[in-house]
Amino acid sequence: MTPVTADQQGPAPDYSAPRGYIGPLERKTWVVVGGGIGGLLAARHLAHCGVDVTLLEESDSLGGRVSSHVVGGFDLDAGAESFATRAGSVATLLGELGLADAVVSPEADPAWVVTPGRAYPLPKTGWLGIPLRPLRRDVRAVLGWRGSIRASCDIFRPIGKVDPYVTVGKIARERLGAKAVNLLMRPVISGIYSRALEDLPLAAIAPGLPQDVQDHGSIIKAARSRRSVSAAGSAVQGIYGGVARVTEALAAEVEALGVTIRTDAPASAVVPYAEGWRVHIDAKGLGVARNLEADGVTIAVPGAAAHELQPDIIGRPEIDDRFVALVTLVVDEPALDSAPRGTGVLVSGDVTRAKALTHATAKWAWLASEVQTDEHPHRHVLRLSYTIEQGENVEGYALDDASRLLGVNLAPDSVVASSQVEWHDAAPAKVGSLNPAPGLHLVGSAAGLSGIAAIVAADAVADYR
Repeated sequence: MTPVTADQQGPAPDYSAPRGYIGPLERKTWVVVGGGIGGLLAARHLAHCGVDVTLLEESDSLGGRVSSHVVGGFDLDAGAESFATRAGSVATLLGELGLADAVVSPEADPAWVVTPGRAYPLPKTGWLGIPLRPLRRDVRAVLGWRGSIRASCDIFRPIGKVDPYVTVGKIARERLGAKAVNLLMRPVISGIYSRALEDLPLAAIAPGLPQDVQDHGSIIKAARSRRSVSAAGSAVQGIYGGVARVTEALAAEVEALGVTIRTDAPASAVVPYAEGWRVHIDAKGLGVARNLEADGVTIAVPGAAAHELQPDIIGRPEIDDRFVALVTLVVDEPALDSAPRGTGVLVSGDVTRAKALTHATAKWAWLASEVQTDEHPHRHVLRLSYTIEQGENVEGYALDDASRLLGVNLAPDSVVASSQVEWHDAAPAKVGSLNPAPGLHLVGSAAGLSGIAAIVAADAVADYR
């Protein structure tokens, strides 16, 4: 990839305590289990509070879902390739990390939805599939006049008290109607969270949203308010060179702050010890001590894994046993130059094994400039996501699924390279307490959080006890 110049990197990081961080902690030694973005942020937070921190990561590299891999000679994001701009929490972090000047917005072309019988672009004015202007022409093109009028009734109907545990499916169907739910909200939200709307709490897609809906008296008005306080422009943004640069910058800062980082060091148990905790480590013969004692432990691994570390204190999440696979295809295909289905495709119904596709070179101009050269002017990067059983290989489905979703016949010889990466499902999950015991703290996936923005926002107000 083209090197990023110094002026693109932004100023050198400021290692003074970021705004919102608490003062010195009584517990002076901490172990962070998990080297994804949640664990790195926790280590940074603790180090800024004057704590001696050791971070353990079971794999040989940091980042988890915010990492990179090489496909077809290109260094590409292996997990997250964008972040939500809501509330500006990520923007603040990027400024602290010296990455503010590297932030980029996606192209304006809308994503599409493909159903068994239809293919249509999503309306331009929406928030998580909620039509902010339900009578606009592009909304009517999807819902029809009746569906649009039905959705707009939400603005005028009284709502009363909103159950804080109400599901997205229940309240949206009552307020907006079946067409808005099935044709707009379901493909968008299920594509993000890998869960049926009937099983997904409204609060899980945005903290405090049930109260917002009640205060505004309308789902649409609450969504308009949420959208208006997001950063100007797109609801998501990316980083020139890939979102994995956040991991690199965080790792560099926590090392500069004196955090000890140990990779290839999988924790197998976290047990009470004296006045603190003992972390058992499977050493893999790399010279890592088999036990670490500390005053406090922060767990930053998926909920099911967190439960296995301390089953007596940390409950098992209701939904955390599934896995997600990301298949990346690098292809040469002139028919994709016109971005026939915009920046990507969401799937509604039984269409393909893939649940979503991102046409990455149509979405990110910086990436297109990297891969499309004079020698290979028709080169494109496609990313397809799947829900799988652990260890299941779905790479063989990807080319046919991409052809169906994009409406373009992609021949096998168009594929330059492909790769499958598997992640534990990171759908939001309800967690009883972030501090289930003194000196034990849950962050990131262990705290039931999904997405960079949610994890970064929670880190700013984390309460370590």
